[in-house]
Amino acid sequence: MKSKHTPIILLLILGTLLTACTSKESLGFKQNETVVFLGNAFFENAFDNGEIETSLSIRFPKKNITFRNIGWSGDNVYAHARTRARGGGRFGDPANGFGILTKQISDLEPDKILIAYGFNESFDNEAGVDAYRKGLNRLLEMLGQYCPELILISVLPMEKGFGIPAKHIEARNRELKKYAEITKEVGMKGNYSFIDLFTPFSKETKYTTNGIHLSVDGYRKAGEMIAQALTLPAPVVKIDSERADQIRDAIIKKNTLFFHRWRPRNDAFVYGERKDEQRIAQKEPAQIEPFIAKQEAAITLLLEQL
Repeated sequence: MKSKHTPIILLLILGTLLTACTSKESLGFKQNETVVFLGNAFFENAFDNGEIETSLSIRFPKKNITFRNIGWSGDNVYAHARTRARGGGRFGDPANGFGILTKQISDLEPDKILIAYGFNESFDNEAGVDAYRKGLNRLLEMLGQYCPELILISVLPMEKGFGIPAKHIEARNRELKKYAEITKEVGMKGNYSFIDLFTPFSKETKYTTNGIHLSVDGYRKAGEMIAQALTLPAPVVKIDSERADQIRDAIIKKNTLFFHRWRPRNDAFVYGERKDEQRIAQKEPAQIEPFIAKQEAAITLLLEQL
């Protein structure tokens, strides 16, 4: 597999990347870039409301940026959730999942990747810290072969309330903080951007649906925080305006189409242990591409009119 980015460009760009809210330099989005959202439920749930993508899009309305969300609930830096069914089993070998992720990234040829992991790994508590550090470094090494700009996002804290015992929340947040700190440590050592969402969301108690997963308001807040951390330009329209609503609706439609493109419901027939039974199913995901392109054109038109 060949990358469109050279190692020299990778080193030059990584040397100038931002580190968590401390840089005064703005992260530039160039014309016609592809930006990938990669991670666990933080990003998979984000495609359903479009808040983060909308927040970024209305700051660069003329750049024709393509966003692709390949977040997967339950995923971790080892890509375990991305394994396919094999031989009648629900999951394949763990190495298989990492290979699938590598192929997904290679196919997308991203210019920037926003990466959100650490929550699922945190259930291993202190015993899993070293493994997480090692796994995150391995992941970043692979991603760096295909993308020049990698942006790490910390885990979120658990939010108080929802009938959850306070002691449990305190214990979980102690562990989550450790994993947020490891993410930052790895980011700093590798000269990657790092965005701390753990600290600001620790001060808020109104942005989740169940203490763990962000609400629509939570994602809108996260979009603002990401933009601020990267010192991006101000949006050309307000995020709660009618124009932004139109763009957001178009983005959600595009995201839904892309989800069915890369995560087909008949997964077993397309990729899994039953793929030899109905070969026609393997051609179906690609047939969604024209509809995605049409929706992308609608988003571009709306943005150009701002």
